Amino acid sequence: MLSGVIDLAAGPPPSSGTDIVAWIGTHEGLLAFPSELLLFEAAFLVPGAIALCHSLAGTDKAKAVTGCGILAIAISVMAFVAIVHGRLVYPVYDIRVHAADIAALVVALYYGGLHAISLLLGLAIVLLALAMRRGVYGKRMANFGFVTGAFAVVGGYPYAIGPTMTLVCEAVVAMWFAVAGATLYRLGQSGPSGKVQAAV
Repeated sequence: MLSGVIDLAAGPPPSSGTDIVAWIGTHEGLLAFPSELLLFEAAFLVPGAIALCHSLAGTDKAKAVTGCGILAIAISVMAFVAIVHGRLVYPVYDIRVHAADIAALVVALYYGGLHAISLLLGLAIVLLALAMRRGVYGKRMANFGFVTGAFAVVGGYPYAIGPTMTLVCEAVVAMWFAVAGATLYRLGQSGPSGKVQAAV
């Protein structure tokens, strides 16, 4: 979600390579953060995905494993996208993105990667919501998951919905993960046989 705030502040990238190079130079301070944030988000999602899978395995193992498997793919893409985005501002052996064609390719790969992440998260959340309909999470959390999955898919098209609506979609997805994490924490506190009410 923080990367969405940064994208909103920097604005969408221009369509020509020459303008992209100028855009990078103008917003270099802001563009230094998304790659770092994405890398940490990917790392923090790993234990969450494992815990979600474990908590849902007894309810609907097939959907839980499939949903968390798709989450694992999304996490891998997030790490790759973070590396790609980092090339916009962080030099490697003093190599920087200066050429217009290379800058356009890097930006295209970054936003294409974000599109893939949004679609993968949307599908994973819907599958996990289907598994949540029964058991400790409850129907409200499942319904929240269905809505969140739709927001995640819509958020995968920032060029069509604009930066403000993209940020709203990212906020809804972040909220779902926060609520799922809080529910998992309470589940752990109540013990393996405890009943946890969904927070939404």
